[in-house]
This record gives sequence, structure tokens and C-alpha cells, in this order.
Amino acid sequence: MKTPLLVLSLLMASVCFAQDSAPEPLNVLAISKTDGFRHESIPNAIKAFSEMARESNWSITFTEDTTFVDDQVLARMDVLVLIMTTGDIFSLPQQQSIERFVTAGGGLVGIHSGGTDTEYEWEWFREVIGARFTGHPPVCKGTLIVEDPNHASTHHFKSDRVAWEDEFYSFDRSPREDVHVLLSIDESTYDTSNNPWFKGVDLKMGDHPMAWLKNVDKGRVFQTALGHTIEIYDDPAFRKHLAGAVMWAGGRD
Repeated sequence: MKTPLLVLSLLMASVCFAQDSAPEPLNVLAISKTDGFRHESIPNAIKAFSEMARESNWSITFTEDTTFVDDQVLARMDVLVLIMTTGDIFSLPQQQSIERFVTAGGGLVGIHSGGTDTEYEWEWFREVIGARFTGHPPVCKGTLIVEDPNHASTHHFKSDRVAWEDEFYSFDRSPREDVHVLLSIDESTYDTSNNPWFKGVDLKMGDHPMAWLKNVDKGRVFQTALGHTIEIYDDPAFRKHLAGAVMWAGGRD
């Protein structure tokens, strides 16, 4: 499939985020398309990623048009970021291109619903992401446990227990046996029984990872369940978490 002129212009325009005197920029494609619930925080997330790109020497392209996702476009990219995507947003050929991209050495980063609440029927994606979203209580305060303080996405946390306010996702399983867990949450620090929207779903998991990574052939997959609220994308600690995720996925950790 030929790359549309619109996409070429987007890719060319994205170079402005890279610093002229810096080393080769990290090329990032950020998709925020939704086919289900749409988070009000998406515009601020895009703003945050734009600012992180300028600070971190990324060449970043934002889109909600997935029709151009193919081998040709992904060959120009180092990392694919799913910013709060939901539902079924990729066709079968697009899914196959993403699989080839990741297994050949590309990075994939899921932010909040981007990953665990996206593409439920895509078997490869379900396996590499590691878990599927089942529900959450309302936004509340809880305590994150930093399980790996040395990773690029977590080393800025000053303690192994971090007070956090967010929408804490629960999943159909703990992915721990298949992934490297970076952050988990102490379920005793918030009310897992506060479940006004997901009737019949037990939000209590026991072992409850919240951010993790996985090597997939030559590629790298990172998933964080954090990032629901608008204001969290202005939080320096969360931005460092996201920037570290992208840098690791792009092999720049």
C-alpha cells in the first residue's frame, strides 16, 4: 500500500520535535484512536508527549487515522505508542504489520487502556500485552509498590512505596509469570469493593501488577495501567514514567 501524502507530511512535520544538534532522534508513532470509551485526558496526554518529545529528542507523529499503518510506515518508526486506545482499531493487515514490526525489533507501549482495553480478539496482541482489563473503582488514592527501582521508567521514584491517585485497573489475570513487573499496587490501600460500574466483576486480584514489560523476539513491549486523569499528564513523576517507558521500548535505556 502506498503511503498517503497526508501521512508523508505528518512524518516530515514531526521532525521539528527533534533537536538539531542531538544524536539521531527516536522515531515515535503515537495513536489515540478509540472504538469504545474515550478518555477526556487524551488531549492533555498528547500535549504531554509533545513536550516530552522536545525534551527527549524524539521525532513524534500523532494520529487517529490507522488506515496508513503498514510495513512501509512502521519501518520509519522505533516505537509505537497506544495512548488510551480502546476497542478494535486495527484491520487484519494492520495487525500483521504491527506483529512484524515488534518481532523484528520495534517497541510497543500501551498507556492506560492502550493495550489492556484494546483489541480483545487479536490473539498475538493479547499474549504480548499480558492481561485484559476487567474493571476499576472510581478514581481514588492508593499506594504503588516499586518492584524494580532501576528501570528507566521507575528509577526516579524516591521510595519503594509511592502514594498515587488514579483509576486503578483490574485484570483477568496477573501477568507476572510472563512479564517483568515494574510496579504493582497494594490493594489494602484502596477499596476494591467500590465497584459501581462492572457488576459481577471481582476487582480484587491479590497479586496486582500495574506496569510491566516483556521482550518479544527482538522487540520490546511495555504496558502501564496508570494514566486516567487529565491532570496526571502534568505530573513530572508520571511524565518520567512514560518517557522512561518509551526510551526503553526504543532501545535507548
